Amino acid sequence: MPHDGAIDMTPRQTLWFIAGLVFAAVLVAGCTTGGERNPSTTEPTIAGPLDLNESANGTTHALPLNSKINLSLQENPTTGYSWNLTTTSGLSILSDEFVSDDPAGTRVGAGGRHHWQLVANATGIQEIHGIYARPWENQTADAGYFSVEISVTP
Repeated sequence: MPHDGAIDMTPRQTLWFIAGLVFAAVLVAGCTTGGERNPSTTEPTIAGPLDLNESANGTTHALPLNSKINLSLQENPTTGYSWNLTTTSGLSILSDEFVSDDPAGTRVGAGGRHHWQLVANATGIQEIHGIYARPWENQTADAGYFSVEISVTP
């Protein structure tokens, strides 16, 4: 019998063929972007200091060399919890200060914010890491963590 170029498939083969096409379409769609930019891209930021707080945890930023970074995190040292902040060698801490929400000292257990000012003094990938815990206790899953990556460009 002559063949007209059509492929004869059983209903099951047809179903698998359609499922494969749908899977391929979903796979291709997942590999493309909608044109929106991720807010934590590594493009250099505008001039001026980069201001970071808790919402920046886990993000990546790009800065030109010698840029300043202002970091502010909630802290309550009256309960024993404080931030232990570490950085890679390409970042230097210029200032480190706790500012209480109760400057008069009349509220028991009042918290505040810990402020650091840093400068990016070496190019490359730099990191800021913080652990929020009581220093005398073993590190537990209850500890808070803060981490930011800074790509410093010339």
